[in-house]
Amino acid sequence: MVHIQMIQEQTMVILKRLLVSFLMIVILVVAIFFMMHLLPGDPFQQYYSPELGNRIAEQVKTKFGLDKPVSIQFIYWLKNIFSGDFGFSLVYKKPVSELISSSITVTLSISLTAFILQIILTIPLGLFLLKHNGKKVDLLIDKLALVIYSAPSFVVAIILIYAGSILTRLFPSSQLYSYNFYEINSIERLFDLLHHLTLPVLTLTITSISFSIRYLRQSLIEISNQEFVTTLRSTGIPENILRRKHILPNALISYITILGLEIGSLLSKTLITEMVFSLPGIGRLMVGSIFTRDYPVIIACVMISGFMVILGNLIADILIARFNPKFSFEVIT
Repeated sequence: MVHIQMIQEQTMVILKRLLVSFLMIVILVVAIFFMMHLLPGDPFQQYYSPELGNRIAEQVKTKFGLDKPVSIQFIYWLKNIFSGDFGFSLVYKKPVSELISSSITVTLSISLTAFILQIILTIPLGLFLLKHNGKKVDLLIDKLALVIYSAPSFVVAIILIYAGSILTRLFPSSQLYSYNFYEINSIERLFDLLHHLTLPVLTLTITSISFSIRYLRQSLIEISNQEFVTTLRSTGIPENILRRKHILPNALISYITILGLEIGSLLSKTLITEMVFSLPGIGRLMVGSIFTRDYPVIIACVMISGFMVILGNLIADILIARFNPKFSFEVIT
């Protein structure tokens, strides 16, 4: 009976978070649209020359529906957004969805790779630090992680470029692939992409793991000092088994709950990293569109970035509700 009640409570928490996430997306969509309309200037002047007269200008505005009231424009725009039509780029002269689809592939590739590497490296590092808790190596890694976590991601990227590209010339400092990419075979293309993405992925992995390793380390230390661990230790269980089978599983519960929050943080770092390494991802596309005032592309990039952050927070809340129900009931609700 208690188990059924707990499942019902967890389900209600998840449904509430889904509703809140939906409302946040709606607010984001409305805010983006009206903020773009409040900006000064007329970006559609790129489509016509002032010498052509007002008639051409009116034709352009009619074509894009700008001659209608803002409320009607919003309804049309909302309808297009939910049908996957983000409009037409004023600068690139092609559909925004086409630009987004090619850019988001790069963004997701480097961010997901860094996310997976972060998880793979954090757990063994956490166990290593627990084993050497209080020793010089533990304190050194903890302080180093704190310094990296405090530093902006572009600083870490610049250091890696200097060390991995300028000093040692092991990796390219920018771009997604080599100039002769389309002249080589498929296997060589794969290795060329991996070669160019090594430093960006390494940048994201280092900056992300600096937080997760300190969080997991603290959780492992707290659980290792709990009474049930002391009791198990007194029975003669070897420390390695105690750490892997009893301390780590309990610490992973709290670690899993922060992974969703890491998605939003990782996304912001990815956008900056793309700019530093000149990668054709969402970040570079958005910044370039801001400078050229390509409003349809700006709106699409901000919407997708905001949606991914909201999705990350939603995943975090669902994980909390699933693995740490006491925390979720007291905080989320």
